[in-house]
Amino acid sequence: MSSFVIGLDIGGTHITATLVRIEQVLGNRTATIERDVFYTRSIENTKEKDPRSIISTWVECIGHLIHDLVKNYQENEAIIGIACGIPGPMDYERGVSYIQSTQLNKCEKFFGLNLQFSLQDALRDLISRWKHVYNPKYFTPPTSPRTSLFDREKQVALEKSLHMKRANEINSTMNQASFHYKDLQLKNQENEPATKDITSYCGLQDTDTEDAQTETSFSDKDIDLSMNLLIDESLTPKIWTMMKQLAEIPITFYNDATCFAVGEAHRTPNRDYRRILALTLGTGFGSTFIDRNEIILNRNDVPPGGMLWNYPYDQQSIADEWFSTRGLINIYKQILREEADEVGDQLTNAVDARILAERASNGNAKAKKAFVKFAELLGNFLIPHLTKFQANILIIGGGIAHAYYLIEEQLTKTIGETLSIPIYFSLSHEKSICLGAVYQQMPSLFTTKPKIVRQTPQNLLPVIKTLDTHSYDIYPCHEIPIGYIGIGHKQLYEKLLRLIEENQILLIDGFVGTHFDEFACELNKSYHQQAKKLNRPSLVFYDSRAFLQVDSDEKRNSYLKSSKSIFGKLATDLKFKDDFIDESKLVYLRNNLSYPCVIIGPGASFVHDSAPLIYIDLPKNELYYRVAAQTACSYLKPQKRDIQPINSIDTDDYELTPGMYEQKCLYFLDYPVFNALKQELLPRMSFFVDGQRPNCPTWLDGETFRQALAHLANVPVRVRPWFEPGPWGGQWLKSVCTNISQYPKNYAWSFEMITPENGIILSDSNLHLAEFSWDLFYGSQSNRVLGNDTHCRLFNGINDFPIRFDFLDTIDGGNLSIQCHPNLQYMRSNFRERITQDETYYILETKQHWKNDEQSSACVYLGFQENVDSEEFHQALLHSRRHAQELNVEKYIQCLPSKIHDFFLIPNETIHASGRNQVVLEISATPYTYTFKLYDWLRLGLDGRLRPLNIEHGMKNLKFDRRGEQLQCQPKLLKTEIGQYQEEHLPTHELHFYDVYRLRIEPNESIHVVRSTENRFHLCMLVEGDAIEIEFDSIDHQQHKEVRQYNYIETFLIPASIQEYRLRPIIKQGQARQFVLITAFLKWDCEKLLE
Repeated sequence: MSSFVIGLDIGGTHITATLVRIEQVLGNRTATIERDVFYTRSIENTKEKDPRSIISTWVECIGHLIHDLVKNYQENEAIIGIACGIPGPMDYERGVSYIQSTQLNKCEKFFGLNLQFSLQDALRDLISRWKHVYNPKYFTPPTSPRTSLFDREKQVALEKSLHMKRANEINSTMNQASFHYKDLQLKNQENEPATKDITSYCGLQDTDTEDAQTETSFSDKDIDLSMNLLIDESLTPKIWTMMKQLAEIPITFYNDATCFAVGEAHRTPNRDYRRILALTLGTGFGSTFIDRNEIILNRNDVPPGGMLWNYPYDQQSIADEWFSTRGLINIYKQILREEADEVGDQLTNAVDARILAERASNGNAKAKKAFVKFAELLGNFLIPHLTKFQANILIIGGGIAHAYYLIEEQLTKTIGETLSIPIYFSLSHEKSICLGAVYQQMPSLFTTKPKIVRQTPQNLLPVIKTLDTHSYDIYPCHEIPIGYIGIGHKQLYEKLLRLIEENQILLIDGFVGTHFDEFACELNKSYHQQAKKLNRPSLVFYDSRAFLQVDSDEKRNSYLKSSKSIFGKLATDLKFKDDFIDESKLVYLRNNLSYPCVIIGPGASFVHDSAPLIYIDLPKNELYYRVAAQTACSYLKPQKRDIQPINSIDTDDYELTPGMYEQKCLYFLDYPVFNALKQELLPRMSFFVDGQRPNCPTWLDGETFRQALAHLANVPVRVRPWFEPGPWGGQWLKSVCTNISQYPKNYAWSFEMITPENGIILSDSNLHLAEFSWDLFYGSQSNRVLGNDTHCRLFNGINDFPIRFDFLDTIDGGNLSIQCHPNLQYMRSNFRERITQDETYYILETKQHWKNDEQSSACVYLGFQENVDSEEFHQALLHSRRHAQELNVEKYIQCLPSKIHDFFLIPNETIHASGRNQVVLEISATPYTYTFKLYDWLRLGLDGRLRPLNIEHGMKNLKFDRRGEQLQCQPKLLKTEIGQYQEEHLPTHELHFYDVYRLRIEPNESIHVVRSTENRFHLCMLVEGDAIEIEFDSIDHQQHKEVRQYNYIETFLIPASIQEYRLRPIIKQGQARQFVLITAFLKWDCEKLLE
């Protein structure tokens, strides 16, 4: 079976299309231009022109090509791809143009435009056209040749002249255009993986069928019917199937200069050259460096990205301003001014490069001088780049290359004074670009990659809740007070289409890691169906990356600090618009939109203040799963990663893996900035979308969502927990939390309530689920959660909820690393956190108790032994790391036996670790990243590498006079109701700003314990017993009682807005011994602790 790929050369003034046949021959794939036929259409160069009309010209050209294919079609043939060579600047992977008219004199409205979506939409129009034409017949229209620098007769003559020099080389290859395919790899140290296809995650799929009304209401507005691209009666079902797939096959974009270089590199005369520098001289200045069939983008012997166009020419200009048609004309103007040619100066405004070439060809001295000067300047500019790259040949194409006879002699002379290198002018520019684009697309067409969007064994949040919640609930949900939660693209896009029709513009903003292109693709399909019914113009999509700053790496790296450390500095003082948006580009895009349109991506909300806004959120655990699968990354990270060498094993330097680097960028850069933006946009949201299932989103309208947030502030809240394995992880969580995936070998952590990482799940009366991040709730409702003025003043920032609960499971696992946490001043000055990582360990379970295993014991490493010398300990740690030798831990650190319900205090600067065979409930201050590991038992992490140690950080944050026995809490009895309950105070350390109470309730369901929040929140967990019932007065209905029930080890928050609540034990599994409830809350005097 033969396959075809459509190759396109898209320029500012033309579009050329050709059909390339891909065949398997003797184990190699060959690429052959079908019948050596090309189709070219001219494009009127009007800056203000609607991009739809320009793209319709592209598709018109493709239509001619398809028309010709139908006449020669064989039943076993199929078109499998469209490969486009197009000038930049552009995000080629995603098909987004960054061209501004001020750069390349192109269409103003192309800046930020997603060309892939527009081209797909225009192809759907073409398909519809074929579908709805009756009594068709063939008509072959004439095609317009590309306008060159001179007329066609001269071009033929010049081609013959040039071919005389290399006739054997060219005629033996390009006329047949058949080459053996060899993969061309992008050699780029900073390459990011391509985004993988989205896998279907939920059983509810939207129907993608076209309404029958479309049959009689097709609009011919965008493509002129006079061209008569009609299909004849012999059109077979198989051909029609191929036609219908045109808008669904892969469309990829590549730099036209690179395509030219790749096409030329595959020509027989050029294959023997190891290092090639290929240039395109035309509307812009393109360059490509090739070394043994590898395109070199980032290497020390080429400019960044392999691009010369933006390389500085002098202090005021870049190379593109000199070595393009604009530059040539400017040189000519300068010559006229210098020679005081008033007549010529008056005619200059009417001169373009073609006219200038004609004048020079006809002997005009000043025009010839302009070309000579152009060649001289170009040669001098290229010499250092040719020398550094050690190029073996210079190949030049593009419109100016057709006037090679005007520049060849001077260029050869200028370069020849320094280097001996052959210079070849190619007149097969379009041919090389089309073939080069196809060559670059071929690996993706014939390489099957697994469709992995998220790398994790955990299940995706279901669309509808069906799990039994009799025991630990991994999907705790909160019913919204009004409205409903919508499911799927179809319902959502029906509403969005109405917004577009009413406003002609739609903004889609969202969180880092969101797969915006998937949403845009589905919206584009839905709109196309609707637009054809109503005779509306097609929808265009503009990408917000177009106005993202690209020159602020120094600022961004200052927050990431050392590239060899997992720690950075929180960018809490940065604002998305002020610090990451290029205001001039934003204004340019805003002033050059083509309506109706959608602006999509982070920061899209800045384009218009009052347009309808859709916000797509993404839970952070799902973001991490996408990062692991390389389908998401930090949005605000530096353009280029600053990698520094590791100089000594005695430092805390560590080579971060790509995944570790991404998570570092997310935590210190993206999260502070995106969380603040999200909060700012909350009042504007027309719809809120849960974006973790791109194939099946769930959503709420903005007002329903805001009322749900307000309602949550008056009821108990349980965040969605998530779980992670670790090198020391145990087996208890897998056994108790039965609904989590059993695939991992262990679970080390449960993120029970670590608010920077957790989400909250909403449900409606049909148990439809939608999740949003905690910060949206807390940022808008913190006063209701915190209550009193003191706590509000200290902790009302969107990221400032102060207490966390999480589990550490080491049953049948290992010891945690020996570690400590920074003091408050160190935390603030180095990492810009407001509070430090003070912790406590509550022993929730031990293997001895759980399995009645008397042979198993548990312990906590806590505090130093008497008279430990700090420098001796420091050297012992370094010696262990240098020589991979075990540390005699108990020589330096106390080991305290632990049992169920013990409580250990770990203020900052305390050395500590949990031992194996126990489950620890960490009741701690919210920061959790700043663990300084001093010794990790010489074990490997899950990635097979030694985990990073932070000895130098740690040694600056240790109190050697702290003893373990001083840090073991001694409970104080507060109240006893005989036969009902007993309440204890578990005093925390004087440095802790939170306190803990423990309530022991007898196993009797008739017992009710009344508690007051005292205008501060309570963070609670049932650490023994089956379940606990919470009854409270509804704020919304003063006389109404509401009830919630929480199972064993489920964390829940009682906000300060609930003044009083009643507790009742719930027995589910026969006779219970006792019920034990832990409650954490802020101290009244915590303000002085944070001074």
